[in-house]
Amino acid sequence: MNLNTVCTIGDVIRARRDLWLGGGSDALARDLDWFLYTEGTEDDYRMDTPCIIADPPDYDDERELELFPAFCDKHRMYSELMPETLDDVLLSALEQKRDASEEELIYALNYYAEMDAFFQF
Repeated sequence: MNLNTVCTIGDVIRARRDLWLGGGSDALARDLDWFLYTEGTEDDYRMDTPCIIADPPDYDDERELELFPAFCDKHRMYSELMPETLDDVLLSALEQKRDASEEELIYALNYYAEMDAFFQF
């Protein structure tokens, strides 16, 4: 994923799905040095939810403080989603139903965020 990019959750889901369909899990594993940030809560994603792709946050161990990238500050987006988590949810859904619709994929993501479990088709 391109860092310091403004997009939507739908853009990211489509990109990750297409990457997996074209190169499998290995292709996903080679592209994990980023985080997805939104401004809202993490259990109400929609395909048109605005987000940004930026560096993972840093941590100040002395102050026990999470330090967000400047791009997050600029866009006021601090709710984070790790690419590994997103990929796990998408892979679970796509391995069950290879032709899962975008709506089904976003439902699976929201289900995971709320239930801390993978949706079963």
